[in-house]
Amino acid sequence: MKEFSTELKVGFFALIVLAILTFMTFKVGGLEWAKAKGYTLHAYFSNTAGLDEKTRVRIAGVDAGIVDSVRLSDGRAKVTLIMDPEVKIYRNATASIKASGLLGDKYLAISTGTPDAGLLKDGDTINNVAELVDFDALAKNLSAVSEKFTILAKSVNDVIGTDEAKDSLRQTIVNLREITSDLRQTISVNDYKLRNALDNISDLTASMSSLIEDNREPITSTIANMKEFTGTLKTNGPELVENLNSATRELKAMVEENRPVVKSAVTSMDKIVKQIDRGEGSLGKFVKDDRLYESINQAAEGVNRTISAVDRFRTFLTFQAEYLTKPEDSKGAFYLTLQPRPDKYYILGVVSDPVGSIKTKETLTTPPGTLVTEETYKDRVEFTAQFAKRFGNAAVRIGLTENTFGIGGDYFFNDDRGRITADAWDFSNDERHSKNPHVKVGVEHFIFRKIFLSAGADNIFNSKWRGGYVGMGVRFEDEDIKYLFSTLPRIPTK
Repeated sequence: MKEFSTELKVGFFALIVLAILTFMTFKVGGLEWAKAKGYTLHAYFSNTAGLDEKTRVRIAGVDAGIVDSVRLSDGRAKVTLIMDPEVKIYRNATASIKASGLLGDKYLAISTGTPDAGLLKDGDTINNVAELVDFDALAKNLSAVSEKFTILAKSVNDVIGTDEAKDSLRQTIVNLREITSDLRQTISVNDYKLRNALDNISDLTASMSSLIEDNREPITSTIANMKEFTGTLKTNGPELVENLNSATRELKAMVEENRPVVKSAVTSMDKIVKQIDRGEGSLGKFVKDDRLYESINQAAEGVNRTISAVDRFRTFLTFQAEYLTKPEDSKGAFYLTLQPRPDKYYILGVVSDPVGSIKTKETLTTPPGTLVTEETYKDRVEFTAQFAKRFGNAAVRIGLTENTFGIGGDYFFNDDRGRITADAWDFSNDERHSKNPHVKVGVEHFIFRKIFLSAGADNIFNSKWRGGYVGMGVRFEDEDIKYLFSTLPRIPTK
C-alpha cells in the first residue's frame, strides 16, 4: 500500500485543526450556524448603552433568545428579538438592559409577566421597559449639590470668620465644656436610677404599641370623627368667631361689674401676705422655719443626682442630604440619636419630603348628584421617632417614620464604619401617586471620621417614584458637640 507523503499529512492536519478552531469559534462566541428559530418581538429604548446584535436574551439568568438587530426608529432604539419557540412572554412583561458583572458584557433581561395579561405573539412589542440610569445627568446633579455645599461653607465662613466671632465662639465652647463637665459629674451619681427609668420607658413603649394594636378600630373611628368635626368647624367658622366675640364682651362687662369685689380681694390678699412675712399664723411659721430650707436643699440634691445619670448617654447629631433620581430632587434630613446603652438607642429626626402627601376631598353635587373627587398635593416637613434594639452586628427599628408607622433594619460592618439599611413605611399610602408602602434599601460608609456617603434604591414598590439615590452626610458625637460649644461666649447675667 502506498504511504502518504509528508506534505499530504501536514495538509490533512492543518485542515483538521482549522475545522476544530472554526467549531470552537462558533461555540464559544455564541454564533449560530444558521438563522435562529423562534418568534420575533420588539422593544424600544431611549439608550441601549452598547447593546449589540447577537447579544443573548435571558429570563431568570437562563438564555431564552438573541438580539436580532438594533435600529434607530423615530429617535429611539428599536431592538428586535428572536425568542425560543418554547418560551412564553406575556403582555405585562418588562425588558431591561443589564450587565453580567461590574465591567461585564451587556445582555437583555426579560421578566415574563403573568398569564392573565395575555400572550405576546410574533411581531408584538414589549411596552414595559426599564431604562438605564443616565450617569451624565446624575453627575451633573451631584455637581449642583456640591456647589450648594460650597456656597453654604462660604456663608458659614463669612459669619464666623472674623477674629471677634472666633473669640466669642471659643469662649462659649469653654463655658459649655465647664457646664458639661459639671453635668457629667452630677449624672454619674444617678446612673442606676436613670437606667431604671429608661427600661420603664421601653416597657411603656411596648405597652402602648400593644394597646394601639388592640384598639386599632376605635382609634380609626376616632380619627374619622375628628376629620368630620374639623370639616364642621370649617363650615361654621364665622358663626363660631361671632359667638367667641359675644362671650368676650359679656366677660368684659362682668369684670367691670365686679371691679369693687376684685379690689377688696386684692386688699385682703395684701394683708395675708404681710401676716405671713411677720411669721404670724401656721403658714407664716412654716415659711419662717429653717427646716423648710433644709427640705428644699435635700430635694435639689436628689434632682442633681438624677440629672447626673444623663452623662451615660451617647448623643449623635446627623445632617444628611440625598439626591433622588425620581423625582429628580434633593432630600434633606436632621437626626438626633440618644444611645443610653450600646444595644439600645432612640432616633428623633426631621425630614424634608420632596414627594409630599396627597389629600383627597369628595364632593357630591346637587343636582345631578355626581361625585367629584378633588386631590391636593403639598410638600411637607416630616418627623421621625424610632426605638432601635441591636443584636450583635444587626439592629431592628420600629416607630414613626416620616409621619407614618414604619419598621427598619440595619447590618453593620467594618467596625461600624459601614451599614446596610432597609426601611418600610407609609403602609396607608399617603404619598401622592403611591399605591404601595414606601420601601428604601441602601448602604452607608464613612469615608472620613465624620463624613459618610450613601447610595441605594428608593420607593421600590411604587413605579412612579422608583429610582436610585446618592448622598452624603456629617455625624457629630457628644464629645464633638461639647468641644464645638465649649468656646461659645459666656452669657452675661447683669
